[in-house]
Amino acid sequence: MTDRSGPAAGSPRFRLIALDIDDTLLGPDQRLSPRDVQAVRRCREEGVEVILATGRTRVTTLPVARAIADDLPMICTTGCVTYDGAGRVLRRLTLPLPMARYLLSELRVAGVRARADAADTIHYSHPPGDNWWAPPGVVAPDLAEALPAPPDQIVVWGEDECRWVIRHFSYLDGTVQLLVLPSHDRPRVVHILHPLATKGQALAEYCRQRGIDRRQVLAVGDSLNDFSLLSFAGTGVAMGHGDPRLLLVADVVLRDGETVADALEKLVL
Repeated sequence: MTDRSGPAAGSPRFRLIALDIDDTLLGPDQRLSPRDVQAVRRCREEGVEVILATGRTRVTTLPVARAIADDLPMICTTGCVTYDGAGRVLRRLTLPLPMARYLLSELRVAGVRARADAADTIHYSHPPGDNWWAPPGVVAPDLAEALPAPPDQIVVWGEDECRWVIRHFSYLDGTVQLLVLPSHDRPRVVHILHPLATKGQALAEYCRQRGIDRRQVLAVGDSLNDFSLLSFAGTGVAMGHGDPRLLLVADVVLRDGETVADALEKLVL
């Protein structure tokens, strides 16, 4: 573990811990480490709040959350929706329905497969196949007409498809947000989101509502969509295998093989 924050007067008293899920809490085998779970539970027993902050939807986040506790708040869909511990929506940012329908119509004409998350249901333009990363949903070839409500996000996957989206929709930057993962030079998935839908913005709003100073927040992540999360937190922790760009905002960088438990045991417990 490398501390890049420089000298400090003393360890902060943390009130909130924000944790990414994939490749942070979950390993490559998509399993939770019992040691990580125990460390998170110990933090809660010490009076420190814990919130999950993920690109997953609520449906795919719940099994991870419930494996830790029954009342974990969650920031889902990369900051689009924040839920309290009882599952109530605290904040939701959606794409305007006319804009979403325009984008989906253009994607259909171009033959680009897409997914839209609306009204807590996943809608696909084409069957997603038997992929572990594809949540259950309904298939509607004309997504533009099938949408029942403004969507939380539109998702396009596949490198050729992502490059088409980047080329044709980047002019809309500011009206929508194109989150390209893992990066523009290796586009595998594009999330089309509300421009203020980031994990960091969602965490900042959650802390404002809870009266928590950002200096009392610790956040752990590994991916480019965790950049804003670590930037907001008073102490940002980057996983050792994480995106190199997180070094710009991380205060602590874990070594390869170190886990969430190592960070919590050293910094919080």
